Amino acid sequence: MASPEPSPVGHLPPPHISSDEKSPAVQTSGGDGALELLAAGGRSDNLDPEASGRLVRKIDLYVMPLICVVYFLQYLDKIAISYASVTGMRESTNLHGNQFNWVSSMFFFGQLALSFPTMRLIQAFPLARYVAVNVTIWGVILACMAACQSFASLMVCRTLLGAMEAAVVPAWVVFTSQWYRKEEQAFRVGIWFSMCGWAQMLGGYIAYGVAAHIGGDPNASLRGWQVIFLILGLFTVVTGVLFFFILPDSPVTARFLSTEEKALHAERLRANEQGIGSTVFKLAQVYEALRDPHTWLYAFWVFAANIPNSTATSFGNILVSGMGYTQRQSLLLVTPLGAYEVVLLVGLTYLSMKTDQRLLWCIVGHIPAIVGAILMATTDKAGALVGFYLTGGIPIGWTTILGLTSTNVAGSTKKITVSCIQTIAYTVGNIISPQTFQSSDGPKYLPAKISIVVLYFLVTLDLVLIRWVSIRENRRRDREKEALGDAYVVPQNHEFLDLTDRENPEFRYAV
Repeated sequence: MASPEPSPVGHLPPPHISSDEKSPAVQTSGGDGALELLAAGGRSDNLDPEASGRLVRKIDLYVMPLICVVYFLQYLDKIAISYASVTGMRESTNLHGNQFNWVSSMFFFGQLALSFPTMRLIQAFPLARYVAVNVTIWGVILACMAACQSFASLMVCRTLLGAMEAAVVPAWVVFTSQWYRKEEQAFRVGIWFSMCGWAQMLGGYIAYGVAAHIGGDPNASLRGWQVIFLILGLFTVVTGVLFFFILPDSPVTARFLSTEEKALHAERLRANEQGIGSTVFKLAQVYEALRDPHTWLYAFWVFAANIPNSTATSFGNILVSGMGYTQRQSLLLVTPLGAYEVVLLVGLTYLSMKTDQRLLWCIVGHIPAIVGAILMATTDKAGALVGFYLTGGIPIGWTTILGLTSTNVAGSTKKITVSCIQTIAYTVGNIISPQTFQSSDGPKYLPAKISIVVLYFLVTLDLVLIRWVSIRENRRRDREKEALGDAYVVPQNHEFLDLTDRENPEFRYAV
């Protein structure tokens, strides 16, 4: 089945749905879920700014904290291996040579294996409940890691852990596009992604407390690393069970919104030109995603930027120890990296929302990270540590790419396809990442640090190219619309027909 060519501007096939139709069968015909909300609550041509503002605040207070907690746990549970590495795990499980590198990498092999199945499962099952089940299972697996006594058992658990966490990023991209307007999405993505920084900070303090009060006790029944896995794993299980019942799957099923608020929410999202999602799988949208240059520009950034990701995840504490600090000191010294990341992510995404210039602020955030990578490669102790902290600016690019995926990729199947391609790029980059830190290069790991400088420069150029391609496409569409003049007609409810960004002539890319 070949993918249809994008429709010429102003010549979309006329939709067979009017705003007066109330049939719930709209959803099954391939349209968007927002049509169901409009049918239930009616359409209002005048969007009340005050009512809209109250609705956004209500969504922020209910939905955002839930999204943030899950993302916080997802990152904290993933980097727990770094804390375990300096609290006795390597000695207890007799890891030697590059075995710890492979334990780190196996998480991403598991994530890679489930990336494409997740693409369909996210669309086929209730979104929040599917994620909640995954959260609960990965919490159980993380707790079970406390019982690991060998390289093989750690490899199995890390693989399963990665498989269960594969759903989170694609699901949260879909969630963001369901709940927020284009101009609101970048800042909201910045908020939930900043949970990585909070996890980096709080996780370091938790690990330090465990190391100080348990790790030093030779009579303790459990080693420090085992306590870390048990605490984080059991807390994640409880969270997953609670979220199964309180996190709404979409605005259509949100019990905290009234019928009128749901209809108002659908009207708010008209400007997104993509609705809130359809459960119909469309193979043509998969083909379009594979042919879209934006897909691969986004994927390159995600792949290349995550090759150095072990500096913040698996090898953060080992890297800081190699700068001349003790292993226990490293548990505290990694925490400012998280603080810098939070400040930069929230600050720059807020500025991008206010100025409507996401990619420019993202590029600004990358420049100190490049300087930091150079400092890590060329200096020792204090200078290298400052450089390590400055590399915390790179995640602003990941935040921006996720936000652009939410905003700039329309069509439910296409959005999920692009998100899963990014997940694959992310996992491949992270599989490679620990292997750049070869044990023979320790404790300074200079070859890995040099590769970080080169990769940070390349991903910054990629952002420049994404901006240029998007602006050029927007201008082309504007010219075609102007050329048609009065012959241009906007089809009714075109925003909610589950059209892709290439099919919808009214769509414009955020930059």
